[in-house]
Amino acid sequence: MQKYIHLIAIAVAVLILNSCKNNGSNQVVQNSAEFEKQLQEKLINAKDGDVIELPEGIYKITRPLVLDGVKNVTIRGKGMEKTVLDFKGQKDGAEGLRITANGIVLEDFAIIDAKGDCVKIEDVMNVTIRRIKTGWTAVHSTANGSYALYPVGCSNVLIEDCDVYGSSDAGVYVGQSKNIVVRKNKVHDNVAGIEIENCIDADVYENNSYNNTGGLLVFDNPDLPVKNGMRCRVHNNKLYDNNTNNFGPKGTSVSEIPAGTGFIVMATNQCEIYSNEISNHNTVSGAVISYLTLKKPYKDTIYDPYCGGISIHDNNIRRGTGKVDQSVNFGKLLSALFGDKVPDMVYDGTVNPSYRNNDGTIKEDQKICMKNNGSITFVNLDMANNNKNMTTDITKMDCSVPSWQDVKIIQ
Repeated sequence: MQKYIHLIAIAVAVLILNSCKNNGSNQVVQNSAEFEKQLQEKLINAKDGDVIELPEGIYKITRPLVLDGVKNVTIRGKGMEKTVLDFKGQKDGAEGLRITANGIVLEDFAIIDAKGDCVKIEDVMNVTIRRIKTGWTAVHSTANGSYALYPVGCSNVLIEDCDVYGSSDAGVYVGQSKNIVVRKNKVHDNVAGIEIENCIDADVYENNSYNNTGGLLVFDNPDLPVKNGMRCRVHNNKLYDNNTNNFGPKGTSVSEIPAGTGFIVMATNQCEIYSNEISNHNTVSGAVISYLTLKKPYKDTIYDPYCGGISIHDNNIRRGTGKVDQSVNFGKLLSALFGDKVPDMVYDGTVNPSYRNNDGTIKEDQKICMKNNGSITFVNLDMANNNKNMTTDITKMDCSVPSWQDVKIIQ
């Protein structure tokens, strides 16, 4: 009898073990409240150099997590599919995780469905975001937060190997920052996949950006504390199938992006875009425009609304076969001019008068150059003159501007 009882006990133990294995690590942890309390305490009491380990499981978080005033803290999970911080029931706060602490490292966990932005890192020196999965499960919803990953006012920023989705503005957004590397990320189902805004010295490479409204933006906007970004390299990325209808809140810059946009460079200087795969965009593969194209007023007297020193070369560009998005003004303009046969590359043709030499020619370092991009179509809209001298002659864009060195992250 004891032998049978022993065998039954072993069988029950095996069944329990197999059940645990089959259920995996993504079971909703029943003590989420206790986990949240302990994590909040660890963040509040963190000291310089601490490593905060997050265990496996899905944890329901109800209030924002904040790390402030310490240096060189690492927050590390067991993997982006194994450790999940779920903010769907968040009760207050504008972010899921907010950090104002130098030397931060975030790696190997997921943070989803925050009430506002998922991860905001503000005014921080030395930022590493690595193997983080973040976004909103209800993709393509205007109710989603603006940004999934949102370093702003930072320096020495590295974002790599992340999975980012569902943002109603930009998935990976780096704003008003210096010395930035964004590489090897999967960015999808956002309005803008990757956005570099008012930044200096950014290197964006080996990312996959797809199923967004626009794959990649390099923007300078007015009325921000940091003015006039410059020196951005965008290379060896795959930008494809970015034809998702724009679900950005009305009035924002990204709400003006037509679905079916590969990349847009707007109002910035010294930007090099090369060796990228840019394919299957129904409105426009790439555009270089001034802020004036948006026809939005601004009061910033220091702001330069023009592009200068832009080089687009050696890309593999293949446009999509669908219809041009006419739900926004830029798409309406392109459709009115070209129907559904918008050229691959669009340049608005506006030039800052200060970029010209005395004889009217454009200074070498302020030219807009496009070459070695295959048999693409092109248009210079000459928007400053109401399209009077519009031309499709791309040979006039055959020039070069200085290249920039690799961005070195100093951590």
